[in-house]
Amino acid sequence: MNELYEEGGISDTLYALSRGPDPRVRVFNRSVINGFFFRTASVESALNTQNSGVAVKGDDSSASMEWYGVIKKILTLDFPGEKEVILFQCDWYDVPTPSKNKSRGYRRDQYGIIDVDKTHFRYLNDPYILGTQAE
Repeated sequence: MNELYEEGGISDTLYALSRGPDPRVRVFNRSVINGFFFRTASVESALNTQNSGVAVKGDDSSASMEWYGVIKKILTLDFPGEKEVILFQCDWYDVPTPSKNKSRGYRRDQYGIIDVDKTHFRYLNDPYILGTQAE
């Protein structure tokens, strides 16, 4: 990889990512990304506002289904060349397909407000998303 980089065959960004992240991970309880302010659920236990909820839009294979979760940790991986990747570790909840209003742990009322049952978890083995995917 070094040889290819020195010959100009790959970009600085790709080279930095290929070298892997710093083994030290930074953990935060707040982050501003995509124009949204996010906090971890543990920070909000004594607050009146909630910014730990996330929605991730699905792709074409999931029929544009949205996924709903709550942020447990905000992690930052640092790569060489001052590059970083922000990850959200979340608890994910059961949601229905777009054509349904109910599932085992989800309900949408007549006004479109979503009520998620926080006792029905999904994706326990895949809790991470890129911070840029969150809304």
